[in-house]
Amino acid sequence: MSNQSTFNIEEKTLDPMLIAGIRMKGRYSDCGKAFAKLCRAFGRYISGKPFLLHYDSEYKETDADFEPAFPLRQSKQADGVSTRTLPGGCAVSLIHQGPYDQLGRSYARILDYIKQKNYSILCPTREIYLKGPGMIFKGNPKNYLTEIQMLIA
Repeated sequence: MSNQSTFNIEEKTLDPMLIAGIRMKGRYSDCGKAFAKLCRAFGRYISGKPFLLHYDSEYKETDADFEPAFPLRQSKQADGVSTRTLPGGCAVSLIHQGPYDQLGRSYARILDYIKQKNYSILCPTREIYLKGPGMIFKGNPKNYLTEIQMLIA
């Protein structure tokens, strides 16, 4: 397939980050409502791209445990939102280009790399949405960029 990611797996250090997130159980497609709520509640406090924290060790269709989140410039309280510092550390990272429904292939690549290196993954894993659908226009899913980050022990 021509739309397979051409990006390389890299190891990098992630800094601790102040975040606002809403932990949920359900379908990944439910995250849009939480991102909208976070945007309304934190607006000018948001300091970066939206991301999703995954607390499951494997993909789940309907009862996934995840947390839509944004990095923040400064802390602020909001009902139903957890504001805290997400720890940093050593991570394995891969940028996936293409539709979200094809992320599985990139996950397989990064997990294979981690297994070969004999690393242990620390939950939650992270998906950062570098380029995706906009608020108005959906854009072309072939051009979406999603960074998968997995902290390692």
